[in-house]
Amino acid sequence: MTRLYMLKLFKLALIIITISVAGFFVSQVNAQTDTEITFGSESPFNNASTSKFSVAKLSSDKFVVAYQDGGEANKGNLVIGQVSGQAITYGSEYSFNSGATDYISLIPISDTKFVIAYQDRGDNHYGTIVIGEVDGTVVTFGSEYIFNNMATEYVSLDLVSGNEFIIAYKDKRTGTSQGVAVVGEVSGTGITFGSEYVFNGSNTGYLDLVVLASDKFVVVYEDQGYSSHGRAVVGQIDNKILSFGSEYSFNGAATKYISAVKLSSNKFALAYRDEGGGLNYGIMLIGTVSGNSTSFGSEYAFNPTATKHISVDSFSVDKIAIAYQDSGSSNYGRVVVANIESSIATLGSEYSFNPSNTGDIHLTVLSTSDSVVVYQDKGGVPNYGTGIIGSIPVVEPEPEPTPIPEPEPIPEPEPEITDLNDGDLIRNSNVEDITKFDIYIVKIVGDKKFKRLILSPSVFESYEHLNWEDVKDVDQLTINAYTTSDLVRTDGDDKVYQLFPSGDTGTKQWLNITAQEFIDQGYDEDSIYEINATDRDAYEEN
Repeated sequence: MTRLYMLKLFKLALIIITISVAGFFVSQVNAQTDTEITFGSESPFNNASTSKFSVAKLSSDKFVVAYQDGGEANKGNLVIGQVSGQAITYGSEYSFNSGATDYISLIPISDTKFVIAYQDRGDNHYGTIVIGEVDGTVVTFGSEYIFNNMATEYVSLDLVSGNEFIIAYKDKRTGTSQGVAVVGEVSGTGITFGSEYVFNGSNTGYLDLVVLASDKFVVVYEDQGYSSHGRAVVGQIDNKILSFGSEYSFNGAATKYISAVKLSSNKFALAYRDEGGGLNYGIMLIGTVSGNSTSFGSEYAFNPTATKHISVDSFSVDKIAIAYQDSGSSNYGRVVVANIESSIATLGSEYSFNPSNTGDIHLTVLSTSDSVVVYQDKGGVPNYGTGIIGSIPVVEPEPEPTPIPEPEPIPEPEPEITDLNDGDLIRNSNVEDITKFDIYIVKIVGDKKFKRLILSPSVFESYEHLNWEDVKDVDQLTINAYTTSDLVRTDGDDKVYQLFPSGDTGTKQWLNITAQEFIDQGYDEDSIYEINATDRDAYEEN
């Protein structure tokens, strides 16, 4: 057995050990830390069958909840909730749509104005939107506007900035029921819209939209045209014009009840029901956006049993709350808090806000310590719409210690970066993890310096001009001085692929775009490597 293959076997063993240890810590996460949640009294806001909730914070002690009122022929109604401590009082009920209403999404524009988008079943299931204005607990509405004059489902709204917002939805205009997004802008009680843009050309469900910055957002969804896998795509905003990057899978199995929330301008959290293996567990993970690309951290089971009606919101950049129906425990309504550090989550204990059958759950954070959960209470009452306040402890910041002056450090000479030539093979064998076995090939174009990972020994040996004895050991500073390239094409083929390595395997995505789109999306033609067919075929088509 050659030294190389002994190293590869050692690498595989390390991976297996790492996976086993990671699984151990996930199963033990509740024992490591906890964030206690206490709840006030249940407060019904609609004494009839109520569902399809959406809730928006107006201030730390006021929110608006919109819903389908089963007691009034399923029309769209809403109320204003006032919070005092953990008690809720409600204003009068108002109708924002007199016909049957479904797929409701609600966002605040200010503390006195909000926007509601919904499917108007009384008007051909069109996608419709209306502005509401609040004075105390009194609500008035502007005119209804149609944003999609075809059957519309899975509506999700988020605010961009000022009076501008985005709507994502399932457009049943075509047989594919594609995923579509459009920018809207509020002026007084009027709304104008940009053009519609398709972010998923196949059947789309359970979508959620999260704006990360004034020019960037992400859509997460069930891609029913891709075996119902959980997928994500990054969108760019430029004066109501939308463009999208590649689609990325965050769950390679059927995915339902998807909910996401912004953590920072390049990071978001999402929770969903993972139907892989028929287990239907509640799973959460962290997504990180770089340009038009999205990567994901580890999966965490916040409820290791059947889970439905998931809703997630954030207390801060490092703390989120997840509400859900625990189908594995008599359909109780539960909440769990997760603490976030980088892409690592630490889950607390599960807390029941309704220890009976609970449906259609929506959680919205009101402050750094308080959240409101609205839900359909199926236990003891006939599906009444109910709200409850959940509170976590307020963590007081520790006083800053008095700084002790330190002597001026003696500057160390900056380490030198090793000079390399085009085509050199490099690795850093001194790192303490399995990346010590990663070998890169260098590409130099003018003053641009690139590196590309060679996926496996078989790929390495498919290039007759590459020799193991030519691999140079360099330090991490040298490796970091070279930009990682993931763009390739094979000799004689104009198709450019983006590669996504994963261990000794990976996937590839054909960049089926024009040359101008290639430039507009920030790609660099000089970073493209020419590879052989063996190298290309080592990656599965995404």
